[in-house]
Amino acid sequence: MTFSAGIRRELVDRFSAREESREWALVSFAVFSALSGSIDQDEEGWRVTIRVTGSHIASMLEDIARSLSLPICEKKTGRRDVCLTFVVSVVRRALLFFDFDRWWEWTGEQGLEVIFSSFFLACGVMSDPATGRYRLAFSPYSEGSIPLMKHLFNRAELNPKESRHQGKQLLFFSKGEDIAQFLLLCGAHLTLLRFEELRSERELLGQVNRLVNFDEANASRRAQSISEQLSAIDTIERIRGLDSLAPVLAEAAKARLENRGASLEELGAGMVPPVSKSGMSHRFAKIRSLALALESKERREQSE
Repeated sequence: MTFSAGIRRELVDRFSAREESREWALVSFAVFSALSGSIDQDEEGWRVTIRVTGSHIASMLEDIARSLSLPICEKKTGRRDVCLTFVVSVVRRALLFFDFDRWWEWTGEQGLEVIFSSFFLACGVMSDPATGRYRLAFSPYSEGSIPLMKHLFNRAELNPKESRHQGKQLLFFSKGEDIAQFLLLCGAHLTLLRFEELRSERELLGQVNRLVNFDEANASRRAQSISEQLSAIDTIERIRGLDSLAPVLAEAAKARLENRGASLEELGAGMVPPVSKSGMSHRFAKIRSLALALESKERREQSE
């Protein structure tokens, strides 16, 4: 089962617990009609054909219709989609021209669950967060519903991005925080727990990788620095001898030769008296500078 299919199953099961609520049924039907419906007007009212994906969502829509005493005129089952056709009379126009703003004023944030769950069941899809990609997208059958969706998302302080895919306009979220908020508001609480678990695992893994990369970079820089110090010491010893160095520099050079893998802090701690890391760094900088000067002088003499 895909991650999206798991969300749909949870939302359908959650809706089943409220199937006797005419308010939920009315709001759900209004959302499905707006997002997935094809509406034709005639003298009696409107002929509404709603396309849904999956038999379980189709069954849920049939339950909604029964709750609203709305007969199904036609049902067509395709490979993936099911099309249900209803006739909505003029006296029941509220099923198609629902006042979502008044619903919000009446119910507050709690009323968003039926709206957002219907959003997802009608046209939502979510990538598996285990892949490391966070993407929750909505591609309604009717692009005219995009402004309505954006308006209702904004009510919940969610700001989806817009894009086009295969010629269709869609809304999507790519931030983990936004997706988690949507799952909370639409009632997919079990999915939310799973999502947060996967997100925490990936964030922890990312932190570990960053620390490992940081340590590896530090180790590489340290190895390079030690290599340069040893090369400079070798140059001075070959050309002039370490005894030619000032006592503090000679002491640092001999300490490095005796402790080739030690850090500057460790070398400094072995000095008498102890020397700080910056103090040891300064001494080796002088040793490298002197070695470069000796090499340059040696090359000049060889060229003459």
